[in-house]
Amino acid sequence: MRPRDSRYEQVDQQRRIEYRDPDEFDRIAFAMRALDRLRPKQMTVAVYKAVASIRVEQWRDLRREGLSCAIVGIPPQASREHIAYALAELAGVASIPYTVQMLLAEDRRAQA
Repeated sequence: MRPRDSRYEQVDQQRRIEYRDPDEFDRIAFAMRALDRLRPKQMTVAVYKAVASIRVEQWRDLRREGLSCAIVGIPPQASREHIAYALAELAGVASIPYTVQMLLAEDRRAQA
């Protein structure tokens, strides 16, 4: 048996499969309303328009103890469900499915 030749490596590309929502709505405004409702504790969150997929990055604020920061990228095809799920997860809510349903229901009421 020959030892493995470590000169050759194969790396699997990261693939993401996300639902593309055909609905026209202001995704950034929806995210801001959701953040206003979720109110992540001890966290500063910035939201920006992303190109390909929802992206969430979070880190501790080294200047102020106990605080953290996050940036959330939202692409033009993101669904309300994906945005709500990502923000609920970021905020650390206990019941993510309930929170997602609550945010979607509030958005439907606001549009009616």
